[in-house]
Amino acid sequence: MVSVKPPVTSPPASSIPSSPQWVVAWGASPENALPAAENPGGDEQSFRFLLLPTIDGTQERVHFSNLFGLTPITIGAARLAVATGSGAAIDPTRDTPLTFAGASSITLAAGQEVVSDPVNITYAFGETMAVSVYMKGAFPPLTQHDSQVTTNYESVSQAGNTTTDASGASFSQAVTEWYLLTGIDTYGSYQGTVALFGSSSIDGHESNYGDTNSYPVLNVAIPGQDNDRPADWLARQLMSAGYRLGVLNAGELGDPAGEDASTAAGTGLAGIDRMKHDVLQQAGVKTVVIYFGGIDLREDCVPATNVEASLSNMVSQAQAVGVRVILATLPPAEYCTTSSADLLPSAANPYQGDLYPGPENPGSTQRRTLNDWIRTTGALLPGVVAIADFDNALLYPVHPDFMMPSFYSSDNFHPNGVGYGVQSSAIPLTSLLAPR
Repeated sequence: MVSVKPPVTSPPASSIPSSPQWVVAWGASPENALPAAENPGGDEQSFRFLLLPTIDGTQERVHFSNLFGLTPITIGAARLAVATGSGAAIDPTRDTPLTFAGASSITLAAGQEVVSDPVNITYAFGETMAVSVYMKGAFPPLTQHDSQVTTNYESVSQAGNTTTDASGASFSQAVTEWYLLTGIDTYGSYQGTVALFGSSSIDGHESNYGDTNSYPVLNVAIPGQDNDRPADWLARQLMSAGYRLGVLNAGELGDPAGEDASTAAGTGLAGIDRMKHDVLQQAGVKTVVIYFGGIDLREDCVPATNVEASLSNMVSQAQAVGVRVILATLPPAEYCTTSSADLLPSAANPYQGDLYPGPENPGSTQRRTLNDWIRTTGALLPGVVAIADFDNALLYPVHPDFMMPSFYSSDNFHPNGVGYGVQSSAIPLTSLLAPR
C-alpha cells in the first residue's frame, strides 16, 4: 500500500497567536431555489431557523442569500437569539433585532446576498442559536439548504411578523430547510476558520443515526440527535485541543467534484464552481479540507482521472489566495450504482462487488485508484499541507470496499454519527495552521 505523506506540522495550538477577526461560527452553502413541497413560496410568513455554532462568541453578523432567486424578495424583519432547546422557543434576554445598514428591512434583488450589521449576543460553545425571519408580502421558492438533521420552524402563511415570539408558539409547522440563511460570523480573538468542503458526507447526511446495529443490519435515526455532523465533531476536537478556530461546513447533498451528469440536474453547482463563493470568500478561512469524488464515482461512474483533475483545480484555487489544503481520501462504499447486479451488494450477498474475493465493482476500483493519487501526486500539489485518510479510518479490513460494520447509517453509503466522529479524527489538527 502506498504510504501517506507525513503532515507538515505547526506548533502546539496554545502557541499559535489569536487576533481580532471575523470567523465563521456556522455556515450552510446555498444549494438552489427549486420549487418543492417544503419550499413552495408563501405570503406574509415568518420562519425560525436553529443552528449549532462551532465556536463561542460575543459579537455576530448574519448572512442572507437570494443567490438562486429569480425575483426580488423582502426581509421585513430579522432577529438573532439563543434558543432554549425546547422546540422553537428562544431566550428573550438574549434576543436582538438585526439591521441592514441601519434599516430593519431590506429587499434583495435576484442573485443578491447581504450581511447584517453586527450585534452583540454572548453565547457559549454548545448552545443553539436561532435566526428568525419575517418575509414581507408574497414570495417565490427561496434560496435554501437542506438542514439534514436540524428541525426548523415556520408560521402559517399570512401570519405576518412573529419574529419576536419568544415562546415559539406561532412557529407551528416544522421544516427541514434553512431558507435564505447561509452563515453566521463571530468577531473576537480567534485563529481563523477551517472549512470542510464536499458533498453529503461533509454536510452530515444521516449523522443522526446510531451504531447499535452492525451492517448488513442497518441503523435507525436517534430522535433529537443533531450534533454529530462533521463540523460538530471537528469543532469539539479543536476545542479540546485548545484551538480557537471556527468551522465552516460547506457540504452539499449530491454534489460532484466536477461538471458531469449530476450537475445537469440543476440541483446545485459542482465543487470546482462553488469553491470561490462557498469557501474562499468566507470569513477568516485559513485552511480547507477538500473531500470530493464520491458522487462522481458512485452516481456518474466517471474514471478517477476526472476527479483528479477537479481536485487539482480546487487546490489551485486555494493556493492562489494563500489558503492551506488538506486533501481527504474517499472511504469505502462509493461503488458504481449502475453496474450489473452481480457487482452490487444484495440481501443475499451484502459484500458483493468487494475486492475480496472479487470481482470488484468498477466504482470501487476507481476509488482505490483515486486514493493512491491523493496519497502521492495530490499530496505534493503546491498548497497541500497534509492528507486526511478517511479511507484508512473507516474501511473494514476484511472487506476493504466497505466501511466497518458499526459505522453504517441506513443507506450503505453514509456513516452514522459515530462513523463521522472517526472520520473527523483522521484530520491532522496540527496541520491546520501549518506553514504552506
